[in-house]
Amino acid sequence: MRAFSLMVAAGCFALAALCVVVQFLPAGPTGPVSRSVQTAALASGFVVGYRWVRRPWPRYETAVAFVLWADTAVTSVAVTMSTPEARLCTTLYLGIIGVFIGFLLGARLLVVHCAFGAAVISGITAAAVLHQHAGPMDLFVIYMPALMWVVLVPLCGAVLIDSGRRAITRVARSAHHDQLTGLRNRRGLHAAVQRAVTRARPVNLVVTVCDIDRFKQLNDDRGHAAGDAALIALAGMLRSVARPDEVVARIGGDELVLVSFADDLDGVPALLGRLTLLNRIEVDGTGLSVSVGVASMAAAAAHFSLDDLIRRADAAMYEVKRSGGGQCGVHQ
Repeated sequence: MRAFSLMVAAGCFALAALCVVVQFLPAGPTGPVSRSVQTAALASGFVVGYRWVRRPWPRYETAVAFVLWADTAVTSVAVTMSTPEARLCTTLYLGIIGVFIGFLLGARLLVVHCAFGAAVISGITAAAVLHQHAGPMDLFVIYMPALMWVVLVPLCGAVLIDSGRRAITRVARSAHHDQLTGLRNRRGLHAAVQRAVTRARPVNLVVTVCDIDRFKQLNDDRGHAAGDAALIALAGMLRSVARPDEVVARIGGDELVLVSFADDLDGVPALLGRLTLLNRIEVDGTGLSVSVGVASMAAAAAHFSLDDLIRRADAAMYEVKRSGGGQCGVHQ
């Protein structure tokens, strides 16, 4: 973002430099009004560019205000040039603004900007044809590239940026989520718990491990499709009992995890009451039992470890399995 800020600042300074140079060119402004307009654009270009160098990244509203200033400044400089060719060439700066909008501000604002840019280019061309008797085809080699750069390039760039953003989102999600159940995987679990602990700093973490009893036998007798259906069913049940601030994950095989956050352990009995709903699931008319283990630990403990807490809940769950399964057990 720092590099992007410097690039935007460079664009502002470039517009200001253009206003300085054209004062000494035949195609530049003539008359006090045109020169005053370009002087104002020059001064504001330096001020806005300095803001991008020295100030933090702007909020959305400030970025939109910057776009309004940039469109107004470029258009003002363009229409105060002396020749149609110079006016059309100046509109190329609108394409840079379009890239900025497409990259950061979204498609709706970009469409409005591109429509504005097309209107400016069309208006300059029409004025040259009607009032200065310029030939449309004589200006074609300037206004057509201007339209391509101001309208087509930003729109195509926005499509590519949005496609890339969606692809990155899909990749990021697949790296943190289990493909079968849609729950977080082990990496996603650790990331979510770390964010929750850092943000809210709960006193205690309570980890629940759920495991389908005789899951291997289910796979052997009815095939992996039945095993997948059982996992999906258990994941759905776990989602249904989880609260919005709790984290649900599949950490491997048929083990699913629920992580709860509490200021004290008084809420554990209520959690156990919710977990009783998980002790039995129905898959294609067949009832399956589920063993559940629970363990808790203070987040501020000297040797706190999420993996260690999961191992404790896992040990409680296997104690339940050895007792016949289909129940909840708490690590002591």
